[in-house]
Amino acid sequence: MKRNFILAGSFALLFMVANAQKSESVFKKEYVKKTEIEFLYNHYMQDGNNSAVTGGIGTERLTVVAPQISALHIYRNGRTLFTKLGIDVITSASTDNIDFIKSSASVRDARTHLDVVYSRQIKDNVAVSFGGGFSIESDYLSLPLNAGLSISDKKGLRTFGIDFQSYFDDLRWGRLSPSFAPEKLIYPVELRTKRWFNEYKRNSYNLRLSITQVLNKRNRIGFYPELSYQQGLLSTPFHRVYFNDGSLRVENLPNQRWKASIGIKLNTFVGGRTILKNTVDLYADSFSVRSIGLENETSIKVTRTLVLAPLVRYYVQQGSSYFAAYKAHTPDEEFYTSDYDLSTMTTRKIGLAIRYKPIAREGKQKKGIEISYSTFRRSNGLEAHIISCSIKCTK
Repeated sequence: MKRNFILAGSFALLFMVANAQKSESVFKKEYVKKTEIEFLYNHYMQDGNNSAVTGGIGTERLTVVAPQISALHIYRNGRTLFTKLGIDVITSASTDNIDFIKSSASVRDARTHLDVVYSRQIKDNVAVSFGGGFSIESDYLSLPLNAGLSISDKKGLRTFGIDFQSYFDDLRWGRLSPSFAPEKLIYPVELRTKRWFNEYKRNSYNLRLSITQVLNKRNRIGFYPELSYQQGLLSTPFHRVYFNDGSLRVENLPNQRWKASIGIKLNTFVGGRTILKNTVDLYADSFSVRSIGLENETSIKVTRTLVLAPLVRYYVQQGSSYFAAYKAHTPDEEFYTSDYDLSTMTTRKIGLAIRYKPIAREGKQKKGIEISYSTFRRSNGLEAHIISCSIKCTK
């Protein structure tokens, strides 16, 4: 599993928006109505034996420590400001094998990311949002931009949303080096006598729609179709591919990719203190990957303050025509990869979340705590464990 598939996280101090000062009758003083702050810690561990760095064989051992802090400021006039900042500290035996040197500098990396989203309610049932940020690590810089529109009916039973996201990525290494400047793409150590790619940028554009409908007192359904387009360097330059004639090359994939997906979510209150959250995800892309995912989270309110939420997910994927295992590619192929993220596979995920939210007295700060654990296993043997802890405060 590549690092950009990993759960993300961070820690840092978020900024607050200063109140406007009153000046005669020209400026109206504004007050923050509510502030929600969340501290999140994720710990991710995985292991397997199909690393794309070493051509589809070898260790995939990886650990990610990911603290994060986010804040949502809600104002009286229908404006909100959401800020999220964090760092992922990544220890990867797989990435270390780019140089075939154990415990080299590449064994540990860090990713820092910031996201800011501003939204405003322009009518009682219409809201717009704009956002941006950055994500940076030693061989990666991403600059995201997004905009959204949400419209609901007067009764609040139906909501339509449209979101457009764009990501502008630079895959050159060097931003966290002493010079703090992008230098070059990183290839496997034995393949650096050749410049394999002239392109080092990747642009992604996502259009996501959402339609939610309250069916009755017990059921709510949502549809989430999404269309994505990527252009640029879609190969990972430090992934090796071994061919059946004994030759070795850098992974090579097309420089364009279309993705289409739809998610269907049905939340059902079954009575008592139980809510079923069911999800079906369908996906297809121009790399010939096809998949379906089925998920259920059952939320059980044990007491007024305690909720248990077991989760199970099952996923089936038809692999890309560009994928083949170690030494299974033929030299005459135009595109080739041994990255098992693009292979035919099944996965299952099982987890449990415990949510505790004490009853706050009037005028007191409201708090909530959630602790969750999940285990993930793929049919090729990759196994992962995720532990998360979240603390939310509202004031």
